[in-house]
Amino acid sequence: MKNKPYHRKLYQYIVEELGQRIVQGRYQAPDVLPTEDKLCEELSVSRGVLREATKVLTQKGLIQTRPRVGTQVLPRDCWNLFDADVLLWRLQVEDKFTFLKTVTEVRRIIESEAARLAASRASQAEVSSIKLLMEQMVQILSDDANYVYEKYLDIDIAFHNSILKACHNDLLSQISSTMREAVHQAREHDINDIDIQKESLPFHVAIVDGIARKDPEAAYKASQQMFDDVWRDITRG
Repeated sequence: MKNKPYHRKLYQYIVEELGQRIVQGRYQAPDVLPTEDKLCEELSVSRGVLREATKVLTQKGLIQTRPRVGTQVLPRDCWNLFDADVLLWRLQVEDKFTFLKTVTEVRRIIESEAARLAASRASQAEVSSIKLLMEQMVQILSDDANYVYEKYLDIDIAFHNSILKACHNDLLSQISSTMREAVHQAREHDINDIDIQKESLPFHVAIVDGIARKDPEAAYKASQQMFDDVWRDITRG
């Protein structure tokens, strides 16, 4: 097991280690995990720590504990595929292009509908907040010499989150935010080019315009076009 920085609880490392093994296929359904004694010895942890980790993995749908059987690995269709950890573990082992295709398709459906709902439901204060974030994005992209991707990314995330909040549907917001984090992890090395962000900017502007004008179909269409552009960029890469 990897060295463990102080700022994470021990059981979280066991969750990650065992979760990755399952997603990688080292343990497959209907395999039964090694006994507590064996895992505790291998991972150098107490039974209490191991049991805390197995509780988390059970909540993620990766395992179940059965009397007289043990801790059994569950098939993929039982996994919580929207769980942030499960998404990132899949990213580490699956084909990157296939992973991005799957996530982008789902984001296109969810975030475009969120933009449509925001155009109908956003308060004036929420519209103003979205506009302000849009202006900050434009300002950052207008200064090539001082462009810092991490700064732009923070504002971009806040921008999209503000639209999700304005749709007033917490399920849409949570699912989409989780998936966006997985996409940023997957593309951290190839989306920091300012030209890519500039190409996407007009679609962001059009989404804001649709929301501000209370035009749900315009906001929806602009979001769909943005994801079409995202997909073109992925396939070019």
